[in-house]
Amino acid sequence: MEECLYEASAGDAPAPYKRRKLTYFSPWLLVFTAVWLVVYLRFFPSPGALAARNWPLILVGVAGATIGNLTAIGGGLVFVPTMIFVYSANPVAALKLAFVTQAVGMTSGATGWLSRGEVPLRLLKWTVPPLIVGALISSFVYRPNPMLVKGLFGPITIIAGLLTLYTLDRKGGLPDLPPKANVWIALVALIGGIITGWVAIGEGEIVAAFCMLAYHLNANRALGLGVVLLSINSIFLALLHSFVFGGVPWQWAIFTMLGVLWGGRLGPFVGQWFSMHTAKKVFAVIAVLDGMLILLQALGVLARIKAAWGH
Repeated sequence: MEECLYEASAGDAPAPYKRRKLTYFSPWLLVFTAVWLVVYLRFFPSPGALAARNWPLILVGVAGATIGNLTAIGGGLVFVPTMIFVYSANPVAALKLAFVTQAVGMTSGATGWLSRGEVPLRLLKWTVPPLIVGALISSFVYRPNPMLVKGLFGPITIIAGLLTLYTLDRKGGLPDLPPKANVWIALVALIGGIITGWVAIGEGEIVAAFCMLAYHLNANRALGLGVVLLSINSIFLALLHSFVFGGVPWQWAIFTMLGVLWGGRLGPFVGQWFSMHTAKKVFAVIAVLDGMLILLQALGVLARIKAAWGH
């Protein structure tokens, strides 16, 4: 079933684009689950004991993927604080887990947004190259460290939550951006790529908010673009940290990856049946509180370091 929408741009005739209905289940979900099971049983020692300890991370993965694909903020909103506060993980290890998990979850969600025809594909050539450059800068020029992750994650998450709240009622009228926006969105994608390399979130929400606020892009298409860009960014960063830098906590990531595999399509699937206003409001408030918690902890650590230096 396809629904043809007409979005009017300023001074132009209405421009149509098709919004297709998305079904949640897809055969490839079973295929990838089977691949996951083979990898898990083959490469992880004591799989039964490991699953008994870490199975709740599957639910964490589902929650992170749903939030990430509904708001374009990214599942790192859930993964990073959970790993730091519940599993006592090093912030950089939590960041690496977020990269590899988002690579699966955001890609699963991105296929949903693409299937619905809600992504302005023309903009990818203006946003993908700069986001890759941004990811390289944050990975090689100034690499993430525990204090950087904690110090930036709080403020960035708060900003992302506030942007989500500010754009709640922005419907937008354009199905695409005008050519004059190309350079500006490329710059925003570059900044988002740098930020995401440091805190695992930023690319999707920053680009989506910019498109809605600066050029009144249709909200769904802005979110769809943000999800696709965060997916690409996460895949690239996951490859870098898996094969170049190392240190990915696979004993945890294997479970979050299964959760996001099945949770990734929930965002775009649920979003087509009801207004996302209430859900986005709840997630935005969670993001702000989440960011404040991380920020307060980072400030506490900094205060203890200063006190130790004073002695």
